[in-house]
Amino acid sequence: MAVLLGACGDDDPPSPAPKFHVGGTITGLTASLTLQLNGSERLTRSANGAFTFQTEFENQSSYTVALTTPPDDQECTLQNASGQVNGADVTNVQVTCVQNTHSLGGTVTGLNGSLQLRLEGGETLTVNGSGPFTFKAQFTSGHIYAVSLVAQPKGHRCTLTNGNGTVSGDVTALAVQCSPEFRFDTFASAIRVLGQSDFTLGATNQGEFTPSATTMDGPAGNAVFQGGKLYVSDVGSNRILGFDGLPSENGASASFVLGQPDLTSATASTARGGLSGPYGLSSDGTRLAVADASNNRILLHQALPTGTAPLPDLVLGQEGFDTANGACTASGLQAPGAVSLAQGKVVVADTFQHRVLIWNTVPTINGAPANLVLGQTSFTSCAGNDPNGDGTPDGTATASTLFFPEGVWTDGTRLAVSDSSNNRVLIWNQFPTTNGQPADLVIGQPDFTSRTAATTSSRMNSPTGLSATGQQLFVADTENSRVLLWNAWPTANGQPANTVLGQPDFISRNRGDPSSGTRPSGRSLYQPRGVSLAAPHVVVTDTDNNRVLVFESQ
Repeated sequence: MAVLLGACGDDDPPSPAPKFHVGGTITGLTASLTLQLNGSERLTRSANGAFTFQTEFENQSSYTVALTTPPDDQECTLQNASGQVNGADVTNVQVTCVQNTHSLGGTVTGLNGSLQLRLEGGETLTVNGSGPFTFKAQFTSGHIYAVSLVAQPKGHRCTLTNGNGTVSGDVTALAVQCSPEFRFDTFASAIRVLGQSDFTLGATNQGEFTPSATTMDGPAGNAVFQGGKLYVSDVGSNRILGFDGLPSENGASASFVLGQPDLTSATASTARGGLSGPYGLSSDGTRLAVADASNNRILLHQALPTGTAPLPDLVLGQEGFDTANGACTASGLQAPGAVSLAQGKVVVADTFQHRVLIWNTVPTINGAPANLVLGQTSFTSCAGNDPNGDGTPDGTATASTLFFPEGVWTDGTRLAVSDSSNNRVLIWNQFPTTNGQPADLVIGQPDFTSRTAATTSSRMNSPTGLSATGQQLFVADTENSRVLLWNAWPTANGQPANTVLGQPDFISRNRGDPSSGTRPSGRSLYQPRGVSLAAPHVVVTDTDNNRVLVFESQ
C-alpha cells in the first residue's frame, strides 16, 4: 500500500502560472481622468496616487495604457505606457498632469497710431494700430485679471471693455474701441510744412516760375490721407500731389502727380487724365474723388492712385471725359468746390450754382443724375439765397438756402455744409431725404436769417473746407485766416467754437506772425481753404501761404 500511495503522489497537477497586474502612479491631477488598458478595461480616477487595473496578465503579455478622457483644463502625459509583463506586476506607468495655461488678449479698432495696455501686477503691452493683440503672460483657469489703458493715445479717445474677469480658457474678449479726438491749445504750432522749405516762407512755387515736386501754388480744398498716401490739390498748378506717407520732414518732395504728366508741368486740361483748378478731395478708404472745379466735374478713381497720371474711372457733372460745360440740371455742375464720400453716398458742393447735390449710392455710369438737391427747390433752380426758386437772389438767408457753398462733410448720417458767402455752416443731424430740406442747425450765425461776417468765437467770414470726427468739428474760416474747432458736436444755433488755430485769440485775423507783419510762422495761417483729419494729425491747406501745414494733437 505504501508503495502504491507513493506512486499516486507523483501524479499531483502542477501549480498554475502566476498572473500579473498593470498599474502606476498619477501626479498633478486636479480633476478627473479615465485610463484604458489594451482598449478594454477603463479606470477612472480623480485623485493623485497609485492605481492598478483589475485585468490579469500572463508573463510576457503586452499591454498599452491610453488616456481616453483627459481632465478638464489639464494636459496629461503618460510615461512607460506600453510594454511587456516581465515576471512581476507593472507599477511604473506614470501619468503626469499639469494645468493648462491660457492667453489673454482681444482686438483694437479705430486706432491709427499706438497705445499701451497694462496688466495689473504684470506686463505693459504696446499695440500699434488696429487689430488683434495678446499679452505674453499665460494664466491658469481661475486667475482673476485686470487690464487698463495706460494713457489715451495722441489724437484718439479709446475705451476698453471686458478689461476685468476670471480666466476659464483663452481670453479673446478684451475690446478697445478708438475714435479720433483732437486736443489743441489755441495758436498751436504745426509740426511740418509742405510746399515751403521752412515755416517762414510763403511765395508761390517758392519764387520759381515753374512748379516742382517740392512747391505749391495756392493749394486749396480738403486734402486726403488714405492708404498710406497723402493727396493735396495744388490748384494753381492744375494738379494733385501725391506723397508716400505723411512726410516726416519740411519741404518734402511729392512722389507722384495726378493731372499732369510729370512734377514740373502745370497745364490745365479737360482730358480724362487732366485737371483744371482741382479743389476738394475725399476718400471712403477705397476710392478717391476729386472736385475738378474749373472743368465743372467730379472725377472718381475706383482705387486709390499710387503713381503718376492714372486715369479716373468715372465722371459726374459731364456725360463723358471730353466736355467741361456747366449746367443747372440734376446731372450738371458748375465749379464744384468740394466732395464727400461716405457710406456709399456722394455729396458735392456745387459752388457756383448755390446748391449741394447728393447721390444716394455711388454712381456706376458717367453723368448720372443726382437723387437730391439742397439749397434749391428743384434741380433747375440755381440762384443763391432763392427760397422760392424764382431765379432772383433774396437779401437774406434761410434754413434751406445756400450762397456759394464750398465745403461738405458727411458720415452718412449727419451732413455739414460750409455756406461760404452766408458766412455760416449748416448742419443736418439726420441725412436729408427731400429736395430743399431745411437744415436743423446753424453755426457762424445766431440764426438762419443772419449772414453778416464777423471775427468772434461764434461768427465766421467765408468758411470753406470742413471736416469732422462725428463728435468734433473743424472749419477753415478762410477770410479770418484761421481754423475753428468745436470739441463736441454743436447742439445750438450760434454755438461758439472751443479752440482756434492760426490766431492767438478769437478776435484776431492776422496774416503773419507777429501780427504786425506778413511773414508766416508755424502757427499762423493766411486764408486757409481746407482742413482734413488723419489722427493724430490735422492737415490744413494754407492757401495764400502756398503751403500745407500738418498739426499734431496733444
